[in-house]
Amino acid sequence: MPLALLGASTVHAQTAAPAAGVVEPAAMDAMDKMSAKLIALPGFALKADVTTEVVLDTGQKLQFTGALDIQVHKPDAFKIVATSDIQNREYYFGGGKFTVLAPRLNYYASVPVTGSIGQSLDSLRTTYGIELPLADLFTWGTDQTLRSRIKSGYVIRPETIDGRTCTHYAFRQEKVDWQIWIEDSSQLPCKMVITDTNDPSMPQYSALMRWDGSARPSAADLAFTAPAGANPIRMVDLSKGEAK
Repeated sequence: MPLALLGASTVHAQTAAPAAGVVEPAAMDAMDKMSAKLIALPGFALKADVTTEVVLDTGQKLQFTGALDIQVHKPDAFKIVATSDIQNREYYFGGGKFTVLAPRLNYYASVPVTGSIGQSLDSLRTTYGIELPLADLFTWGTDQTLRSRIKSGYVIRPETIDGRTCTHYAFRQEKVDWQIWIEDSSQLPCKMVITDTNDPSMPQYSALMRWDGSARPSAADLAFTAPAGANPIRMVDLSKGEAK
């Protein structure tokens, strides 16, 4: 029997999903507590092992692994270092500008972006088409529409992840299914899996997280300094109808 079928049988035996459209109060309560914890953090450092699925034209899925090193100074600065065997990128926000650096190629592009972290993420998405990894964690709890978008949500069970006891929850909303494991002791997320249900092949993105909630990086710590010999390039502005 294929391994996938063996795995699916095991999971089915351990869980029973509620009826469609049911949102369990316990699941939403856990989300509220996690939101409150994230909002209360004045800053943090987070490392994550991530897996991205790519679907070929043949329908075959490939998985690529990578790592994230994220540092946040609230409300107005962050640095994200994303590394993998196929692509490395560094993202900086603070001091009124956003910069993306390709360290292997030694190219970087900076654009003016002002306001809070949440405002910068909105601007980057709409003006430049940039979606940053795990960026939802920067503003989780401040988006009041999240609750209304959830179509179902339920508690699965406590599980052990990296030696931590983390309770597993599953949620559905339009175009996206997502799972989250929240550490019982810290109320911070241990792991997330996001499934794009808008794509028939339903590719997934997963992140296994390790937090340093005591970290307090300063805005100066996260400021961008161009490496020696780095070449500035221009970032495409989609709001002006420029080709991507």
